[in-house]
Amino acid sequence: MDDILDSRQVRAFVVLAGCGSFSRTGRELHLTQSAVSHAIKALETNLGCQLFHRQGKAVHLTHHGREFLTHAENILRTMSAARTSLGALDRTPRGRLRIGCTAAASQFILPAVFREFKESFPLYDIKVVPGETPETIERLVKNEIDLSVSLRPSDTSRLECHPIFEDELQFLVSPLHPWTQTKPKAKDAAAQTLIVSSRNSLSFAMVNEFFLKQGVRLTSFIELGSTEAMKELAKLGIGVAVAAGWTAQAEIAAGQLVAIPLPRAKLRRRWVANTLKGRPLSLAERTFLGLCKEAGRRVQVVE
Repeated sequence: MDDILDSRQVRAFVVLAGCGSFSRTGRELHLTQSAVSHAIKALETNLGCQLFHRQGKAVHLTHHGREFLTHAENILRTMSAARTSLGALDRTPRGRLRIGCTAAASQFILPAVFREFKESFPLYDIKVVPGETPETIERLVKNEIDLSVSLRPSDTSRLECHPIFEDELQFLVSPLHPWTQTKPKAKDAAAQTLIVSSRNSLSFAMVNEFFLKQGVRLTSFIELGSTEAMKELAKLGIGVAVAAGWTAQAEIAAGQLVAIPLPRAKLRRRWVANTLKGRPLSLAERTFLGLCKEAGRRVQVVE
């Protein structure tokens, strides 16, 4: 490969060609006359030709010098344009952000995050890929998404998990449900139809394990994949929804649903934003993570 031209030497050549004096070139570039002379000699050696005729303190372009001047000026213009373009990019970054998230995250957490994110990165394209926690982690590992917002998975060996907030799973029931009068025992859950988002979700696995540890096997479920649909069925008394209270804040405040703690112990979940371990994060991604944490603080105030 040919030697790459030194941009400092090219700049010294263009300035010298314009003013015709080593001393004036040195003053303009804040270099000594000797440094300018060495730069021109090095450039001539690199190009294999003489660029200037030297007549006392004055210099004039040779035929090769006049030919090279056009190229040198184009080089400097291109470099200046690149610098300007990058500066503009820093002021108004462009790019793409691919987010994997659960249904609850996409409905309750991300809208406020995206609204604030777009204020700082209006030219960014955002793609949201919904799915349960295991699915989003698999997509992240396969580089199909840039980060995920989900529950903290059990296997984090390939992930950087950035904490967002913690919540607690509860029963959400109609105000007419008997459990509003008599708090349920673990065995009572076996006789109920539980309304859940998905059997493939990490929340479902946590609930199932929670009751199995208490000797209770849950058998009757309605899978809906939507928190809004879960709440509607619970309000109608068709079953008992299992969800976090913050997802039904308005319905609980309006008296349409009642939140009842799970029997014997709390079942807490940890929400995180996941990125691949060791992968440097862009400014946009770091900003997104910070906004997720701020959204998490607001959720915990509600909790």
